[in-house]
Amino acid sequence: MNAPWKPGQPLTLDTPRYRLRSMLPADVNDDYFAWLRDKEIMAGVNSAPKAMTMEDIRKYVGKFNNRSSFHLGIFRKPDDRLIGFYSVYVDRPHALASTNVVVGEKQCWGKGVVLETRAAIIDFLFDRLRVAKIWGSPMARNIPSVFNYKAQGFACEAVLKRHRVGPDGGRADQFMFALFPEQWRAVKARQAARDSKPA
Repeated sequence: MNAPWKPGQPLTLDTPRYRLRSMLPADVNDDYFAWLRDKEIMAGVNSAPKAMTMEDIRKYVGKFNNRSSFHLGIFRKPDDRLIGFYSVYVDRPHALASTNVVVGEKQCWGKGVVLETRAAIIDFLFDRLRVAKIWGSPMARNIPSVFNYKAQGFACEAVLKRHRVGPDGGRADQFMFALFPEQWRAVKARQAARDSKPA
């Protein structure tokens, strides 16, 4: 059961293995700092390593308002270790939302972290904030990210050819994915049907 939330207040969402909660500047630790300087991790979000100071990062985290923007740390249960984070942006006038994720702890890659945690965020956005559409724009070469979007029912609306400059200086394609409430309900219904089958 997730705690009650009001706009402007820190948000907490629980899943079986993780807790998502609004990060405070004080939550930015050495691991977070190192992730932003890691070439392999930053390549996943099509960025070069960040030359930010700890103070810069904490100021950035402090700018999220828990109304139209959320910076949610992914904290592993039961040790409460920070393993990654989401940035979530909500366009209230158009009832849109987008999510970006970084799983910084490489030992957690390929372990279903995004599928489990983003499901809780999707529920929150559709059920609590009543957004009409959630979108994401992974780079086409980011195969794990594309897989996760498709696994959660997102449909590709466009392929933007040579749309971004990658960290290596070359141009790269970018996908535009979208998810609507009825698609998400269908995904959850299929999952419930699978879970109800005898082992």
